[in-house]
Amino acid sequence: MEAKAVNKGKFIHRLYQYYHICTTFLFCTLLARWLILMPLVGSRYLPGAVHELLIYLLGISSLIELFWRFYFHGLKNGFMSLTTLKDVNFLYFVRVMHFYDDYEYELVLKNTTYSSFIIGLSFTQAYCHWNNLFKRQKSSYGIRSIYWKINTWIMMPTLYLSEFYLLLLNNRNPNFHSTPLLDKINKCALVVFIPISLIALKKHISKI
Repeated sequence: MEAKAVNKGKFIHRLYQYYHICTTFLFCTLLARWLILMPLVGSRYLPGAVHELLIYLLGISSLIELFWRFYFHGLKNGFMSLTTLKDVNFLYFVRVMHFYDDYEYELVLKNTTYSSFIIGLSFTQAYCHWNNLFKRQKSSYGIRSIYWKINTWIMMPTLYLSEFYLLLLNNRNPNFHSTPLLDKINKCALVVFIPISLIALKKHISKI
């Protein structure tokens, strides 16, 4: 029985590592796709080539990360974390920004803010999932790390501000899947988005 439990633990641990490896690779792929396509097609045609990958990657990776969070920490401790807040935010973004055709996203995504969002999202999530692969000491990736500094002082603010602006544009331009209830939720989300983002950034910094 003990051997089975040990083998099960190793299998779960490998699945967990495999998830983070794949997710890191996919977010790097998203950034690489943007780097290749942006000079070729510009911001006007970029969403048509990138947005579907972005939405499915965000949705699936967030759901799986929530599963692992609750599996290892339980429901109570799982809910009370920045990781859960991040994943819920991404799932909300997927819900309101999963456009069906070019007509819907033309007014929202065809601007430089969308590129900023892709850059910030790709870097922060690749960095996050890569670090979750290892149990490191704080000093190994802490405040003196150039990657930590780039992630904390450049990429995270870029991600927060660009997402806020995209949500603002989306709220100003109703689309086919807008509903009265969703419109109210969107307005509430805009009100609390910046304060919650600042709190999340402060907690992230205080962890180091």
